[in-house]
Amino acid sequence: MEWLIICLLLNFDPSAVATDTLYGTYVIPKEQIRLNLSPPNNYTMFMTEYNQRSEAVNSQELSRGQFSLVADTVILEDATTGKAMKLLAANEEKLHPINVPSLDKGEKFLGQNQYYANGKLKWEGTWRKGKKHGTWIYYDELGDVIKSVRYKRGKKIE
Repeated sequence: MEWLIICLLLNFDPSAVATDTLYGTYVIPKEQIRLNLSPPNNYTMFMTEYNQRSEAVNSQELSRGQFSLVADTVILEDATTGKAMKLLAANEEKLHPINVPSLDKGEKFLGQNQYYANGKLKWEGTWRKGKKHGTWIYYDELGDVIKSVRYKRGKKIE
């Protein structure tokens, strides 16, 4: 029994991303692909297209199902096909596709917002050319603003 506890402790990584910190919306701007991760570990991936002439927005669902987190890998299991796709959770803000059909490994899902497990907003922000840009707002678990940080091309503005 002691051996099992020691093995579990050796495998515990406190820096691993917790599942509830991944709930939110992620986008690949260039591809116009969105990934929504929502409780209890559901996901939807869809593509949006904007027609400038008619100003219409069309959305096409690409995949839907359940997700899980194993170490730093997000596993998306498609409810229709049963196939699994994997993304590397480098941090809370970026997910790197490992084996997502039609996406290159170099692509990144960039977080637009994230939620606590209780449904309250954790943070929200925008990106420009893959870097934080504009005002990012961070909240506590009650929904109160903790801090607001302004970025310009990935650098904090005082």
